[in-house]
Amino acid sequence: MSLGPALANLGYLAAATPARRRLERALRRPEEAQAEILWRIIRASASTSFGREHRFDSIRSLGDWRDRVPLRDFEGFRPYVERIAAGEAGVLTGEPVRFMEPTGGSSGVEKLVPYTPSLLAEFSAATLPWVFDLLSRRPRVRAGRAYWAVSPPMRRAARTSGGVPVGADDGDYFPALARWLLGQTMVAPSGAQLDVESWRFVTLRTLLGARDLALVSVWSPSFLTLLADTLDESFPRLVGEFPDLRRRFGKRPPQDLGEVWPQLDVISCWTDASAATLLGPMRERFPRVEVQSKGLLATEGVVSFPLLGLSAPVAAVTSHFLEFLDAAGEVQMAHELSTGDRYEVVITTGGGFQRYRLRDVVEVVGHVHATPLLRFMGRSDGASDLAGEKLTPALVQAVIERATRELALTARFVMLTPLPGDPPGYALFAELDEPGWCAELGARIEALLLETHHYRLCRQLGQLAAVRAIPIRDGALRYEQVCVEAGQRPGSIKPPSLDASSERGRRLAETLSPAR
Repeated sequence: MSLGPALANLGYLAAATPARRRLERALRRPEEAQAEILWRIIRASASTSFGREHRFDSIRSLGDWRDRVPLRDFEGFRPYVERIAAGEAGVLTGEPVRFMEPTGGSSGVEKLVPYTPSLLAEFSAATLPWVFDLLSRRPRVRAGRAYWAVSPPMRRAARTSGGVPVGADDGDYFPALARWLLGQTMVAPSGAQLDVESWRFVTLRTLLGARDLALVSVWSPSFLTLLADTLDESFPRLVGEFPDLRRRFGKRPPQDLGEVWPQLDVISCWTDASAATLLGPMRERFPRVEVQSKGLLATEGVVSFPLLGLSAPVAAVTSHFLEFLDAAGEVQMAHELSTGDRYEVVITTGGGFQRYRLRDVVEVVGHVHATPLLRFMGRSDGASDLAGEKLTPALVQAVIERATRELALTARFVMLTPLPGDPPGYALFAELDEPGWCAELGARIEALLLETHHYRLCRQLGQLAAVRAIPIRDGALRYEQVCVEAGQRPGSIKPPSLDASSERGRRLAETLSPAR
């Protein structure tokens, strides 16, 4: 059975209405909504190995729970996750684990996140009202079809040693009915096994056949920039398959790709932190399409999601129990956050991770009713420290933004990585509209880094070499290829301003073709 896009979208609105109403109540009373989630998780996990170890049966207050459950990152949960992967039941949750989803770590060691029905329902508590908001407030989106960026189908089915499936379908983040309804409006490329470049071409060709495309949801802005590059390179081939392209545009594709998809109304993607560097080139190709910030969604859980008309994504107070560490290391709840302050996010989910430090930092930019609006600022980890210079992603991001602004440069890709040597230093990979300015950009970034105490001291002591600027072409694509080779999922790779992995930097240097 197949429904037209408009009818399917109306069906989705009906299916998502209860979740939207729960959110509207929670935005006014986040403390109550959050307490309900926490006690549900405590009760559900009381009889698990984790619950027994932490004496959940005698917890009577939030303070009791915090006293018994320390803050942990993934390494603190790794022993439990390994037991789950080996097939043991009742470790972190009383529910069965449906699958385990891999995600990378700053150490480069793969992490597996267990997914239960409760965790998927918690994701749905954010995704349902988000899409409801788009459909209810954007008539063109409601009348058209959507492209949801899915990973290229290159990862083969896998299981852990205990038989737990590894890897999810992107549609699993929606409940069955909503997933089916969205499927009626989805523009989906072929599911054949393809390499990344072939998959990108197939995706483009599929989208060209969707004149009623109204919504595009991707992760990194570079996804669409690379897709635009594929269109430019393949246009002579594509006009043979789509004669309408030649009639409309002649022999060259338009700079404004909104002309290709005239109904395209909203692009949802990352816009904050290091993704901001990639946003400009994407906007150049879609200058008239509204761009909606994606919010903060990690493999482990969802922290915030967007609603139209708000200055930043709203905290996902109907999904997980959220805690926030302030600058002094004190724990705050969502309703206690102050506008203008920054916090590190801690989540407790129905998937079993309790008081889990995501290492993501957000800034509160306002409130909707009593619930904070959160802008992602970067990671609290991911720092690089070759000789005591203590470079963090947030610092490097700020330096790159200042340098490109002062030099009035447009950058498609800028990234700093450790550079082995005697002494070691940093490589600046830069793809600029004016490649001849790469050395100037490197010199300016070096000068700005010298304004920081630790970096300046290391340089004065001869422990660090000066930044080495390396011009490249197709930086986002080459970085994606390096990450894919390391096992990450294409389409969801976000080039950072600082990648602390010297190995990824070395691999990038090996694959690049210097710009002339």
